[in-house]
Amino acid sequence: MNSEKRLIVIDDDESLRNVLSEYLNQAGLTVFAYEHVPDLEKMLKEKEPHAILLDIFMPRVPGNEVLKSIKKIDQRIPVIMMTGYADESKRIDSLRGGAYALLTKPFASLEELYYTVNNAMDHYLESIKTRQLSIEVEERYKREKTNLLELDFLKTLQHMIGETEDPSYMLRNVSSLLKSFLQFEYFGVLLAEDGAFDIQVYPHPNEYREKLRFITSVLQREFPEAQGLHDRRSRSRNETERPPDAQAGDQFTVVTKLSTAKDVYGYAGLFRDTPFDVQEELIFERFCSHIALTLEKIRLFREIRVLSVRDGLTGVFNHAYAMGKLESEIDRAKRYSGSFSMILLDVDNFKQINDSYGHLAGDHVLKRISQLIAKNLRTIDVVGRYGGEEFIVILPETDVEKALVAGERLRKAIEAETFSSSGSDVRLTVSLGIAAYEDGKSAHELIKTADDNLYKAKAGGKNRICYEP
Repeated sequence: MNSEKRLIVIDDDESLRNVLSEYLNQAGLTVFAYEHVPDLEKMLKEKEPHAILLDIFMPRVPGNEVLKSIKKIDQRIPVIMMTGYADESKRIDSLRGGAYALLTKPFASLEELYYTVNNAMDHYLESIKTRQLSIEVEERYKREKTNLLELDFLKTLQHMIGETEDPSYMLRNVSSLLKSFLQFEYFGVLLAEDGAFDIQVYPHPNEYREKLRFITSVLQREFPEAQGLHDRRSRSRNETERPPDAQAGDQFTVVTKLSTAKDVYGYAGLFRDTPFDVQEELIFERFCSHIALTLEKIRLFREIRVLSVRDGLTGVFNHAYAMGKLESEIDRAKRYSGSFSMILLDVDNFKQINDSYGHLAGDHVLKRISQLIAKNLRTIDVVGRYGGEEFIVILPETDVEKALVAGERLRKAIEAETFSSSGSDVRLTVSLGIAAYEDGKSAHELIKTADDNLYKAKAGGKNRICYEP
């Protein structure tokens, strides 16, 4: 808005209009004078006046009616009414209608009129400035509130990482947290990991299958591999979308990528029955970056946890974890008077593999043997790398007879396998020693028994299983 002060004069008296225009222009105001009432909305928009001088008695429409029309368009703009008649009811109606002041014609002095008009303009400009400051303060408050809520959002995400490694748990809570920032009906997420896709919608629209189908199709479009419904077009940016055949009650959406600098974890979308504006899209995009970072941290925590219990080469449990499981199994057997057995398995002549084909070939053999062991055991059985080419197998709820059967199955599976390395086919065998839990035995004693039996199997010609109490 220009800094100059602009005044509208509406009066059918041409001589008065000319006098007012000349005097007030010389006083520094910009005056626009009208004989008849113009198109008020157009006039106020184009001229942007800071005050209006209006005659109460206009030939075509009463001034008080014009006053009402002006106030409907802009309640704040000061309207100064002028009259040459002593009709008290018209004066009262003007004041009731929101007139800033009443001036009686002929004016006592043009200087007094100028001060009245100028004061009205100053008040109007001050109200505009105050309103602008109020808007700025409100916007600043909203930003600060959003920043504080965002900080709480991040703290909650960090806390959840410590509580769980389940993305579903985190996303379910994120849906509730987002309600503090954005208005939406549904929050949907498509997660992609290792070629698998998982779609989650919160809250789940059990009673609205069409909505669930639509939400699912929107998210699936982002990943053609996810077997999406309908067409599978993708979007490179946030986009407020409505289905082509939208009817009343259909969902508007905003969809954004869940990605970090390294990986794309999927897409997230908000759904409701009214469009999203640009500011809402930006807020959602910012929070989705936090969600993506949290998903990345969850994955890293998973990897760290796996590394902490898994052998880096073979993928089976490491020595420390396997020993912990053995202690746990002893405690369980004591508590419930149960039974279990364990096996120590050693690859026969493994040094010859390393010497003949190299350590990479030896590593390949160990990986494949660990896979064969896991494949030929139950899901409740525990396999760990005891050290070097030696593996430990814990068999819960298994007596010696069943342990011998399990051990023989492992021996035969490995004996039948052909290990290919560096263009050569290699056949291998393993020796196994068994120990069965007896009340009062410690982990050390069980290991000693199994190791002694393993030694006897080796001494007896290898490629065999041995059990002696």
